[in-house]
Amino acid sequence: MRAAKLSRVPGVTVAEAAGRFGISTAAVSRARKNAATAPSLAELALAALTRNGTLREGPLELAAVAGWIDYIDHDGCTEAQARALLEACPQLAIAGDRWTLVAAWP
Repeated sequence: MRAAKLSRVPGVTVAEAAGRFGISTAAVSRARKNAATAPSLAELALAALTRNGTLREGPLELAAVAGWIDYIDHDGCTEAQARALLEACPQLAIAGDRWTLVAAWP
């Protein structure tokens, strides 16, 4: 399921997700049929901030996250909206202008 969720992030291929988790592309493709593998907007924001879960901490780059969300969702996402999306992610701890991934994502 984790690989399927990752593969549904724009810019990530099924093969990349399968390779990261060490499973077959067929298994990822089968799992993608489950609607639960579709990432939420908050998870897409988290993917943008953490480079698809590969970074564990860093600066809170709200403008970049908002720009990416606006690019994929065409919703005019603002920095405040990006912060709200990220604050809704239980995998993320935000302290001032820094963040830490406290649980694996995806």
